[in-house]
Amino acid sequence: MKSNKLTIAGLAAAALAVSGCSDFLTGAGIDDNPNQPSAATTEQLFVAAQAQGFVRQEGQVARSAAMFIQQLSGTNNQQKDYGSSYLNTEAAYSTMFSGFYTGGGLVDWRKVQANSRAAGDQQFEGIAKVWEALMMGTAAAVWGDIPYREAVAETTAPALDPQQQVYADMQALLSEAITLLGGTGPGPGNTDLVFGGNVGRWTRVAHTLKARYHMHTAERLGTPAYQAALAAAQNGINEAPASVAVATNQQSPGNLRSFHGTTEQEGNLWGQFIVARSDLAAGQALATILNRRTGDPRKAGYFTLINDSIIAANRFGAASTTPSIVATARRPYDFRQPIVTWEENQLIMAEAKLALGDPTAINHVNAVRASVGLPALAGPATLAMIMEEKYIALFQNIEVWNDYKRTCFPALLPAGAPVAKEIPGRLPYGQSERQNNPNIPAVNSQPLRNWNDPNPCTS
Repeated sequence: MKSNKLTIAGLAAAALAVSGCSDFLTGAGIDDNPNQPSAATTEQLFVAAQAQGFVRQEGQVARSAAMFIQQLSGTNNQQKDYGSSYLNTEAAYSTMFSGFYTGGGLVDWRKVQANSRAAGDQQFEGIAKVWEALMMGTAAAVWGDIPYREAVAETTAPALDPQQQVYADMQALLSEAITLLGGTGPGPGNTDLVFGGNVGRWTRVAHTLKARYHMHTAERLGTPAYQAALAAAQNGINEAPASVAVATNQQSPGNLRSFHGTTEQEGNLWGQFIVARSDLAAGQALATILNRRTGDPRKAGYFTLINDSIIAANRFGAASTTPSIVATARRPYDFRQPIVTWEENQLIMAEAKLALGDPTAINHVNAVRASVGLPALAGPATLAMIMEEKYIALFQNIEVWNDYKRTCFPALLPAGAPVAKEIPGRLPYGQSERQNNPNIPAVNSQPLRNWNDPNPCTS
């Protein structure tokens, strides 16, 4: 999957240009072609790759995930097709899939690592490895078997590595990163748009990512996966939010959050999309949960309220009146979208402890509730209780789709029922890659579900 072999070879420039319906960014330090190291320093490559990483985490994959699990509803145009009819074509995700590899994707993360290694900067290399694990683990969760081991090799047709192998590779990569982060070197400094080069925080994020990916395998591997997830999470993100305001939108300084400027060209992708389009509204499931709660600040923090209630579009993308949209707090261009968080880490520990029979699982649920000013729940914890808290806390995060596929919580009726019998379990590979890589099967030959998610949820 060498960048010059893909039909979207210009993605380095194209993926960083703004479009009202495409997930692109431009800006200082980003417009340089990151696939020409002779014209870009390690720091420039790093800035461009981070920008592309934010796009992958905030763009159409995230929007689709939020619609599939009914945090949001697509009410018009493509979003209604994707979220309410599940018309998810390979063309719709072509740029998203390719962006994990080129134009600031895996190709450039490997260049940043190689340059850092050559300079003897272990900390910089370690941060780049955490980023690679975040991006390729996300791709494996969405598409299942993906090109990885041969993706930057001298081949125009990289093999699809089994999803379970990719997860094992991510665990090894994160372990390498943690070791490097404890090493020497000046690191990236302020070109690190997330933590400003703080290796302690990156180390905590690496452990939380290890816990996340162990949870991704739990449906298949059972107890060993829960044990490994708990062990990793115990070393994960540990900076609890300092106030209810910080907790409401998961803005703790130890959380991995995107970084954006205040202009449209530099803005977060959710903000860009919502300002440009009116194609998304509150989803039925999340609206129902939040409307029945008393005192949860995320009700108004996530959505505009109408007569003190969230008005949802139904699962078909329609509403009898004007539905609620994403709240003002999350629309500013410089809003820092939470990607890997203390809240997720706490609730991973809760789920893992529940599976392992540890009665202290309830403590982690109540820690998250306390952070937003809610009273403690009486134990013992249940899976439904844990996953409801996580479903709310991880608003607009791709990870909630992975949680649903593993646990089937919250209980959802497919948007297209009875035509669509189940909520999508994966996305089709990108069209450009299929057309250029004979190892990518035809759309009608691709699986409906990935290895880690063998069984569909039933309503």
